[in-house]
Amino acid sequence: MKKDKILLCIDDLNDVEYFKELGVTNFLFPLKDYSIGYNTFSCDEIKKIDGNAYILANRLLTDDDIDNFLNIEIPKNIKGFVVEDIGLYEVLKDKGYELINFQNHLNNNYKTINYWLKYFDSLVISTDITREEIETIVSNAIKPLVLNTFGLPMIMYSRRNLVSNYYRHLDQALKKEINIEEKISNSHFFLKESEYGTAVFNNYPFDYRSIIGDLEEPKIRYYLINSAYIDKNVIKRVIMQEKIENSTNGFLDRKTIYRIGDAK
Repeated sequence: MKKDKILLCIDDLNDVEYFKELGVTNFLFPLKDYSIGYNTFSCDEIKKIDGNAYILANRLLTDDDIDNFLNIEIPKNIKGFVVEDIGLYEVLKDKGYELINFQNHLNNNYKTINYWLKYFDSLVISTDITREEIETIVSNAIKPLVLNTFGLPMIMYSRRNLVSNYYRHLDQALKKEINIEEKISNSHFFLKESEYGTAVFNNYPFDYRSIIGDLEEPKIRYYLINSAYIDKNVIKRVIMQEKIENSTNGFLDRKTIYRIGDAK
């Protein structure tokens, strides 16, 4: 994993210099009012960064949100955008930025991906698929792709205030974060609520570095590493190619099986 191909999603602006000293040059900043689940940053904060800066906008947006986006003064150090809502593509496509599609759960086969690559410069591969499926996608893609490489996977997000509604139902003091356990599968999740809804994360980071050696390097645009809710020293160990305990390989070696029962 070449360091100049790492795209590091930042959780704390104070960490940028720390990671630059490790050789990272490309940074992703969740944009205030346009991202959910992460610490977000204003354009005034982002413009102070020395390096290749990208903006993450991972919310699904209303028409008003996109209209308001048109009034934002984009900092001159912004190289590109990583977006989920296709409406942002429409307003950015002629601005000269690198545009990366981040419809995570939909980007799971090369035919769909190649369709979107007619419009976008690159695309983040889904974390819901196996290593064989990722290899097939990378081999058949018409442009280099972004491999979601390390971080807490966002399972879903809802526009509902799931955490505060839960505590309100229990008549307890309202909170914006909670850890829960799904007892059947013994899975643990972290829920983070903001004014735009609730993001649900797996409590253990996925680590997809094991697949990197099986992929053609020219076919990879970036290795996306997300530092949200993870100690920066752990992220350092990821960058330095050290083994990380208490991580998972997600769906790399585990296919998703759909079972359809009899209708009753």
